[in-house]
Amino acid sequence: MKKLLFPIIALCFSVSFAQFEEDEFEENEWANFDYQHAGLTQIEFQNVKESGMSKEKLLHLLEIGVRPADYLKEPWKSLGVTEKEWLEERAGGMDDSDIDRTYSNRSGDQGLAYLSFLVPSLYQWYTGQIAKSIFIDALYGSAWFSFFYLKSNSEGDEKLWTYGLIFVGAVHLFSGIDALISTLWDSNPDARNFSFGIMPTGKDSFAAAAMLRF
Repeated sequence: MKKLLFPIIALCFSVSFAQFEEDEFEENEWANFDYQHAGLTQIEFQNVKESGMSKEKLLHLLEIGVRPADYLKEPWKSLGVTEKEWLEERAGGMDDSDIDRTYSNRSGDQGLAYLSFLVPSLYQWYTGQIAKSIFIDALYGSAWFSFFYLKSNSEGDEKLWTYGLIFVGAVHLFSGIDALISTLWDSNPDARNFSFGIMPTGKDSFAAAAMLRF
């Protein structure tokens, strides 16, 4: 029993000593740090220390204009980005809403928009645009019907049935372009609310016209 007692006492002593060194290092790190001069409240500073954040990390956050309280909420997780990406965008002047719009546009929806060039109506079905999806599918079916009909009745005239292929290609382009425009609107909602163009005002005359939608 005595043989076991000494190792146990030594272990407890070493753990206590290590904890003492850690606490002393933490206090030394924040020595002479004026949290009020840094624009922090006492509560904010206390939360920073309790979180284990380093002084270097805090100074970096303050340098790029991020409050430690905002950082400790870990907003990058809800935005679907990494901590590094979030810090870089915030350093560039973006707020969380800007980051959300930017990265949501870069992710799945835009990928589906490009796939809609290959698979017509894919993006439209995915985003719940049912009427438009049905319209594109009807056009696509009509395009292929036209192609096979013209091919079977071309009587050796290849130029005739190529018009059917042009119709098929046009549906692919329409689906993909419509999807890309939709993703651009998602990343810039104001684009939906303002448009500028040219409209006729009479014989041989035109005028610029703007339209606002609320």
